[in-house]
Amino acid sequence: MNLCVRDSEKLEVNTNMSTVGRNEPCPCGSGKKYKKCCENAVNIDTLVSQELDVLQAQLYDFIATAQSAEMEESYHHYLSKMDLMQADPDIYEMAFVSWYGATQQDADGVRLIERFVDKQLSTVTRPQTAEVLESWKNVRVTAGTVEKLDDSTLRVEEAITGDTLIVTEKFGKLEENSFFLGLLLPNGEKYLPFAQYFIYPAIEKAAMELVKIRFEQGEFETLHDYLSAQYLEIADVGFVLYSAEKKKAGKAAAIGKASVESDTANDSDEDASDSIEGVEIWKTPEYNEAITSLQTFLSEKGEDKKESELLVAVLEKYFYTERPTIRNPKIYSGALVDMAKNIDEISIRHVQKELAEYFDVSANSISRRSKQIWESYQDTVSELLKATNT
Repeated sequence: MNLCVRDSEKLEVNTNMSTVGRNEPCPCGSGKKYKKCCENAVNIDTLVSQELDVLQAQLYDFIATAQSAEMEESYHHYLSKMDLMQADPDIYEMAFVSWYGATQQDADGVRLIERFVDKQLSTVTRPQTAEVLESWKNVRVTAGTVEKLDDSTLRVEEAITGDTLIVTEKFGKLEENSFFLGLLLPNGEKYLPFAQYFIYPAIEKAAMELVKIRFEQGEFETLHDYLSAQYLEIADVGFVLYSAEKKKAGKAAAIGKASVESDTANDSDEDASDSIEGVEIWKTPEYNEAITSLQTFLSEKGEDKKESELLVAVLEKYFYTERPTIRNPKIYSGALVDMAKNIDEISIRHVQKELAEYFDVSANSISRRSKQIWESYQDTVSELLKATNT
């Protein structure tokens, strides 16, 4: 998998202007000899690019050194939800810092990237650089398919919108069916990747479907809003999907080497496909948190074990089928307990006020979600009850 970090620490100015002889007329048309005119002139685009590289490095440092209780709390909150990025704190930290500074507002409703731009604009003397820097306030969080156009250009076809984004970045070999996730800084009609971006080989189809389903069933108005809220979770799920795909490929290779019969190989492929689908559904921190919170509540209240398992099974079935995008997992935990009042066969009963206080959510949100799940899953409850009683 390709995890890319931009290096802006060492910058050198290239002052070469093609192969014009020093004593030949200067290409600028001044009539002077090249050595007396533009030999030492530096290409403006090159200078702007170098200045933007320096500003990017400064922006990251500005965010990384920001001190706030909210940022510290958010850092640990999301870290605890990571399945695979917990194993590599450096990757998680860079992903968190760049995401937090680019998307999260402080108490005044201002993002760190906006504070940085406002602070630095007065120090930038070149108009072209200042214009691009000002546009960085419109940072774009994106995800989609990616292909390499040349050694310094990537083309991303964004999920949901279908927009084509040209990303200026030096890149080596790019595998087919790769999935791109990153924060993009505007640079005219093109984009620059900010700090760190992710390219996951082989998971394009699964990842694109994951983004599509979660966005469509979520509570976000735009793709940008969804990706801004779910960036770290998607990055982590990308690692999980990639890991599952590697295991699948390993199994297929082992089967081929051992010359196992084709029907056995097909079974193995189906199992691997199921595991990837399972990753899409279950390897999301929000679902795990909702299920764990429900189990904890029922256990603390001393509820009947079989009845508790029924409610957990309904919630799992709901997540498996609907794949909702969740902002607050505990709303779903409370909703399942509240929904129990509709099931005559079980005795679990708790009022919405109690549930709202326990799960620290509003009673209205519990009521609304409980009603929605019950209307869709009455038949599922009946089937699970029959299975439990047989």
